[in-house]
Amino acid sequence: MVLALLPFRRSGYTETFFFQGGQTMLATIDRPTETKTSSLPRVTFNEETRVIHATVTISRGDESGKYHHRVSPMSAAGPAGSSWTVIWTLEPSAGLSAIFKDPGIVSKSVPAGVKNANSMGIETQPTQWQFTFTNEVTDVNVIRYDIVLDVKDSKGPLTLHRLTIDPTIAVVREPIDG
Repeated sequence: MVLALLPFRRSGYTETFFFQGGQTMLATIDRPTETKTSSLPRVTFNEETRVIHATVTISRGDESGKYHHRVSPMSAAGPAGSSWTVIWTLEPSAGLSAIFKDPGIVSKSVPAGVKNANSMGIETQPTQWQFTFTNEVTDVNVIRYDIVLDVKDSKGPLTLHRLTIDPTIAVVREPIDG
């Protein structure tokens, strides 16, 4: 057993005594605290319906007029002919608002084995966009895309038209033949 022992007591900490091998040792344990961090992007998927939900988090940068965006890579692995729907939801941090702008999700590269690719907004939800496709790939491949949106900042004008992002959608046929 390894314990970190602190030689002094700070407010917000609790002293706790531990018993080890016939000796009592004093350890200082930090109370759980809430930390404020920017929201992290999430990706969830439903295996039965083959629907992937992905969040795009948008936050202010350190300098005025700068911003950060995050979206996780995702994977669409399924049998040949499986149809997929990816739904992105924008999650701007406090003081920012964001909506998708047509054309929303722009495919930069779509492998030959990806068929019926279709990108469309969700009329009643301007913070959501969906991309549907059929997975006919024979080997591991990726769909690369950009996001087109407008972001407004309550602290001043900030309008973005197109984000070039690195994350991709990996497409794989399962089972992998070989």
